[in-house]
Amino acid sequence: MQKIVLDGIWELGICSNDTFRKNKINIVDLDSLCNSNITVIEGHVPGNYEIDLEKAGIIENPFYGKNLLKSLDREMDHLFYGKKFVLDKVINEKYILQFDGIDTIADIYLNGSLLAHTENMLRGYEFEVGEELLNKGDNELLVHIIPVSLEARKYDNPLFQNGLKYEMDSLNIRKSPYMYGWDIFPRMLSGGIWKSVRIFNKPDFRFIQSYLFVRNLNTDYSSAQLEFFYEVDLNEAPYHGFEIVLEGHCKESSFSMNWDVWSKAGHFTFDVENPLLWWPRRSGEPELYDVKVQLKKDGVCYAQKDFRFGIRTVELQKTSLTNENGKGEFCFWVNHKKTFILGTNWVPLDSLPSRGKERIEPSLKLVEDLDCNMIRCWGGGYYEDDYLYDRCDELGILVWQDFMQACGLYPENETFLRNFEEEVVWQVRRLRQHACLALWSGDNENDMSYGWLTNYRLDPNQNRNTRKIIPQVLRMNDYIREYLPSSPYMDETAYRYSTTDTYLPEQHLWGPRDYYKGDYYRNAFAHFASETGYHGCPSVESIKKFITPEGLWPYKDNGEWLLHASSPTMKKDETYAYRIELMANQIKVLFGEVPDNLEDFACMSQISQAEAKKYFIERFRIGKWRRTGIIWWNVIDGCPQFSDAVVDYYYNKKMAYYYIKRSQARTALIFDEPAGHNVQLYGVNDYGIDKDIKFKVTDVITDRIIYEGETSLPADSSVVIASVDASEHHAFFLLEWTCDGKKFKNHYVLWNPPFNKDLYMECIRKAGLQSV
Repeated sequence: MQKIVLDGIWELGICSNDTFRKNKINIVDLDSLCNSNITVIEGHVPGNYEIDLEKAGIIENPFYGKNLLKSLDREMDHLFYGKKFVLDKVINEKYILQFDGIDTIADIYLNGSLLAHTENMLRGYEFEVGEELLNKGDNELLVHIIPVSLEARKYDNPLFQNGLKYEMDSLNIRKSPYMYGWDIFPRMLSGGIWKSVRIFNKPDFRFIQSYLFVRNLNTDYSSAQLEFFYEVDLNEAPYHGFEIVLEGHCKESSFSMNWDVWSKAGHFTFDVENPLLWWPRRSGEPELYDVKVQLKKDGVCYAQKDFRFGIRTVELQKTSLTNENGKGEFCFWVNHKKTFILGTNWVPLDSLPSRGKERIEPSLKLVEDLDCNMIRCWGGGYYEDDYLYDRCDELGILVWQDFMQACGLYPENETFLRNFEEEVVWQVRRLRQHACLALWSGDNENDMSYGWLTNYRLDPNQNRNTRKIIPQVLRMNDYIREYLPSSPYMDETAYRYSTTDTYLPEQHLWGPRDYYKGDYYRNAFAHFASETGYHGCPSVESIKKFITPEGLWPYKDNGEWLLHASSPTMKKDETYAYRIELMANQIKVLFGEVPDNLEDFACMSQISQAEAKKYFIERFRIGKWRRTGIIWWNVIDGCPQFSDAVVDYYYNKKMAYYYIKRSQARTALIFDEPAGHNVQLYGVNDYGIDKDIKFKVTDVITDRIIYEGETSLPADSSVVIASVDASEHHAFFLLEWTCDGKKFKNHYVLWNPPFNKDLYMECIRKAGLQSV
C-alpha cells in the first residue's frame, strides 16, 4: 500500500478579497498560483497562515503590544495552499484523500479539477479518488480557503439567532467560536489547513468502524459483559469463510472471541471474568487492555485494528432541581462507585489551533501534578487531537466533552442542522472508544442563553440542535454513554419552576466576582460547579513578553492591557473592557486599595486569585457528598493575556497553582468559616480506605500551636476533626499533617479584608508556602 503524508512545506498564496475580486483571480493549481501576482510564501501544514507570515517577516508577533489590532485587517484574506506529490500507480486503483482539519470554508482542487467543497473546521473529511483525477507520477493539490467573514454574509439571520457581540457570524459557520473573540481569547479569525493531510490506496478489505464497550459490570466486579460492534468493507468478496478475531490483554487478564461474518455489520457479546478495571485518578489504577481485532479468512489477515480499551462504567445521577437543603443530585458514578470530581476546564491551548497539539503534553502534566480526575473540554473551542484522549486514558483523567456550541441561539434550518449532524457523527465515532470519555454535553451555556437573550420567552427544550440532532446521533452511535443537553442544563421541570440557574444542581458559579467569600459563593445551592474562577495577573516577567515597555504601567486607560484582556479594540466601551478593572477591583476588595506599581499589582492579584480558588475548592470538598464536584476555570492560557488561568501562556505558574495543589491533596485539612467564636476543622479523605493522620495547627503570627492530635479519617468522606477558637481574628493558621509517611501543608487566613499585603507575604514565607 502506498501512503503519503502530505504534511510539511506547501506553497501558500495570500490576497485580500478586494484583490481577489478586482483581478478576477482563479487559482486551481500551482501554475495559476505562481502566475497570479499575489503574495506567495512558504507555508506549512499543519499550520495557520499567521505563523507563516511571521516566519516570512511579513508581520510581527501578532500577540505583542498592539499587533492584535492588525489581525482585524486580515479578516478578508483568501488563502491558497498548493502541494505536489508523486504516485507510483493509479491505473485500476482507488485512493483515499484525508484532511483531518481545514479552517474553514474551502474548495479543494486535485490536478486542476474541483474535487470538493468543505464548510466545517470541526471535523475531518475524506474523499475517494481514482484514475480519472490522478496521474501516475506528479500530482497537485490546491486548497482555496475562503474568508469566513465573507461566507457568513451569505446567510439569512432570523430574529431568533443571537449570541455574544463578536460571535454573531460564528453562529452560521462551523468554526471554533473562540476565534471570533471571547472573554478569554482575542479576536483572530485566522485560517489554514490546521491538521494533517494524507493520501493512500483504498484497501480492498477494511474496518469501516468498530466499537468495543461494556454492556454490564457486576457490582462485585467478578465479571463484565462486553459487546463488540463492527462494520467491514469486503469489497465484492462473499462473506463465507471470513471471521472477526478479537483479542485483548492487560497484565494477567485476557479475553478472546471469534465471530463468523455473515453481514456487512454485526454485534457479538462475551464475558470477561475477574476483569481489571479502568479507574479514574484518585480512585484506582486506569488499567487498559491492548486489543487487536482482525478480519481473517483461512488464517490470512485481511484487515486489522489495534486500540486500547478500559473496562469501566460511568453513570451520571442527576435531578432537575435542588434547593437550599440540598434536595437534589448531580453525581458521577464510576464502576458503581460515587466519584467526587476535582477537575479543571480545558480550553484551546493556543489562539492558533495548529499549535495546540504540541502544548497538550506539558499542559496535561500540570493537570496530573494537580491530581485532577476530570477535564472539561469547553464548547467554545475545538475537539482535541486524539493524543489528548489517548493520554487521558493512560492517566486516568475523565473527560467531559462539550460539543462545539457556546453562549448562543444557533440556527435550526436544515442546511445548518445537516452540517452539524455530520460533525457530531464524525466526532462521536472518533472518540467513543476512549475509556476516559465520561460525558457528552450538548453545549456551553446555550440553555442559559435562552434566558439572557429572550428572557425565557423561548424554551431551551425546543432547541433542535441539542434536543433532537445530538440525542439521535448518540442513540444511533453511542447510547451507552451519558448525555447532558447543555451546561448548565435546564430541563422542562426546571424551566417551569424558575427562570434562573439558582436551583439547578449543576451551575457555572461566576456571579458578581466580588469578595470570594461573599454570599453568592458561600451559599450557592449547586451540588456541582462545572465552571468557577477568579482573575489572576500574570507575573511581571510574563507581562513583559506581550506588553511593550511603554504599555506596562499604569493599567488604567491602557489600550494594550485591554487588547490582552480580549477586547478586539482599545475602545473603553467594548464588551470585554471590564476585565482589567474587574481584576483591579478584586485586589481592592481584598486589600482595600489598588497598588501604584506593576510589581505589587501582579503580586496582590495573584494572592486574591489564589485565596479565591482555594476557597471555592475547599468549600466543595468539606461539603462532600452534599457537594459532588468542582471543575474550576482553568489550568492554562491559550494566549498571552490577563485571565483566570492559574498557569500563563508561557507555563509560568501563578500563586493559585500551588494553593490548588495543596487544597486538592487526597487527604486534606480544611477550615470552614467561623461560626460564633469557633471555626471547625475538617479532615477530607478521598481514598477508598480509612487513613490515619497526625496533625497540628499553628498560628504563624504568634508561633503558637493552637491544636494538635491524631485521628482516623473515614474512607471517601469529609468529617469534622476539631473545633478551634476563632476569637483571635488576626490568626494565620498553618495546617500540617502526616499521612502514609508523607508530610502535607495547607493554610487558613482568619483575617477579614482588608489584608495587609506585607504581613500576608511574611506569613507565607514563615510557613514555607511560597511553592511546592
